[in-house]
Amino acid sequence: MNSIADIILGALRLGSDVLSAAVAIAAFSMLLFTLTHFRRNRLGAIFSVFMLVLAAIFSSDSLTITTKSLQTLNFLQKVLWTGFILLPAVICQFSEILNEMTGNAANISRRLFIAAAYLGSAVFSLLLWTNRLFSGMRVIEEIGIVMVPAPPANAFWIWFGALIGVAMINFYHAYSRTRTPTSRRRMSYLIIGTIGILIGTFPLLMFSGGIFTKSVTWFWFLSFLINLMMLAMVFLLGYSVTSLCVSWSSRVIRMRLIEWMLRGPVAAILTLGAVTLIRRTSGVIRIDANAITSLVTVVSIVLMQFLVTLLMPYLERNQFSGYGFEDYQLVSGLETMMIFSKELIPYFESLISALNDQFQAKGAFIATIDPLGNLEEYTEVGEARWDNLKQFADQFSADANAEHAPILDDQGILAPVYYQDPESSQHILLAVIGLTGSAAENLDAENQSALDQTVERARVVLWQRWYLSRTYSVLRQISQIESLDSYHRTSLLNQQALLGDQEAPELEEVTGWVRNALTHYWGGPKLTENPLIQLDIVQQAMQADATNSTHALRSVLRQAINHIRPKGERTISGEWTLYNILNLKFIEGMRVKEVAQKLAMSEADLYRKQKVAIEEVAKTIIRMEQAGNESPAESNGDHAAKEQSSAKSKPAE
Repeated sequence: MNSIADIILGALRLGSDVLSAAVAIAAFSMLLFTLTHFRRNRLGAIFSVFMLVLAAIFSSDSLTITTKSLQTLNFLQKVLWTGFILLPAVICQFSEILNEMTGNAANISRRLFIAAAYLGSAVFSLLLWTNRLFSGMRVIEEIGIVMVPAPPANAFWIWFGALIGVAMINFYHAYSRTRTPTSRRRMSYLIIGTIGILIGTFPLLMFSGGIFTKSVTWFWFLSFLINLMMLAMVFLLGYSVTSLCVSWSSRVIRMRLIEWMLRGPVAAILTLGAVTLIRRTSGVIRIDANAITSLVTVVSIVLMQFLVTLLMPYLERNQFSGYGFEDYQLVSGLETMMIFSKELIPYFESLISALNDQFQAKGAFIATIDPLGNLEEYTEVGEARWDNLKQFADQFSADANAEHAPILDDQGILAPVYYQDPESSQHILLAVIGLTGSAAENLDAENQSALDQTVERARVVLWQRWYLSRTYSVLRQISQIESLDSYHRTSLLNQQALLGDQEAPELEEVTGWVRNALTHYWGGPKLTENPLIQLDIVQQAMQADATNSTHALRSVLRQAINHIRPKGERTISGEWTLYNILNLKFIEGMRVKEVAQKLAMSEADLYRKQKVAIEEVAKTIIRMEQAGNESPAESNGDHAAKEQSSAKSKPAE
């Protein structure tokens, strides 16, 4: 019986010691996580201090089993008690911030009280380190060390109780100000976690009067349960604070925390448990603990990382903790199916290099085409220059809906790469693939098949890029709305803050939106999904004429362009340059080369002045939005005839 009792006692002590270290590891991990993501958030900042205090308390407690030196034990106890002295002030400020997050604005008296709480912590810490708060230590066999209080300790406990009482009142007010089930649940987690941590850190031995020391097994059993509760409270409090520091979805919060905890504290705790178990049982099972400890540490860490890697996809596709299976399949497939911009050139080089070797040509190239029919990117291998390439690209673009075989001539082979838009059934020219030299003479059945495969691969990749560009404006708009700065300014517990006014967009943002809208002026995703549609002047235009958002935005753009138009008869003089560029290139849909010839300027100069013109349109739209008294709908009738005449020269979508 004694041997079984000894085994149980040893297991409880081992579990309690490991869990005590686990709390320190978890608190320190939450500290790092919070500092990484929420250091500018007030709640995140005080939570970081909270976790730092817990890490100091439980690290000191864990280290007491590593030494028998009374001097070292005394130092560790002072570090532990310093953390405990700071704890009520931290909890008090924590509760005050939660109170403010529910909309109860702080006043000067409450702020002075928090300052006084930290001043009291400083005073009692000074008494501690000058040996005035405690008169010494008392060692309890098989259990541990307890500090012997001195007379000033009575004042400390009165001060401690007062601060915790104020914190509980703040928690009550904060909870009572929450109205929805979600906010009440989150507030409940915070309160339960804080109270649980307070109970777990309270020095019960000092006031137990021997109740907890009569049975060593009973003491270590309670210690095991308390440390286990503390570990759960740290995780619960960490999740709750994280959910209030940001407005991410619960899925994102859960997955980030789960992966962080599994790879960090859980792996560290299991490794520590394995090493501690080996060291304490090495004498019984007769092994060299020093020889095997390093091996167990390495194997444990590597194995845990491997298991987490296997486990995370399951957690991500699990309905409770992650995306859900169908959403996970979609999201996880996006990264593998998409070729990003920096990968295009190496991919195209390998593609046309293989085609060039197949044909034994002088060189090969692929030229991508932008939505306006201009050559965008040119990737080549070997001697791949082609005269009048732009003319052939225009021919392919003009006859996009016709079946086009590769063009064969003395220079080589040109093959168009098309994509058929399922919404409009239009064929869009994405690129032109070319082979130079004697490639046309080598166009047999095998080489034709290789060319067709290359065209198809380029079509798939460019279609994915084209589709990505269609959704880019929406993604960009979402990223602006969900910016980290907005996280730091709002609280999920304060509905008034969440519903506050948004900041006006910057000129650079509006300029980008205007550029996209003008690029697809006569139709396209950059117009239909443009953030400019959310402007009040566009919404007013929609209501005034009962028109759709695309027509309303087009009307506003046209009105902004007309603001730039000089007075008098239209010419090609310098003062008309900006207006002429906007009108000819975007409204009438002329090619860059044609606009440059008509305005008697180089293409490089045209691009520079086009940038200035677009920025002027953006400034005009910002002024119109700020003024709010000029409805773009008024100009609809004035410009209707011009738009109808311009529509005749509308470029192929």
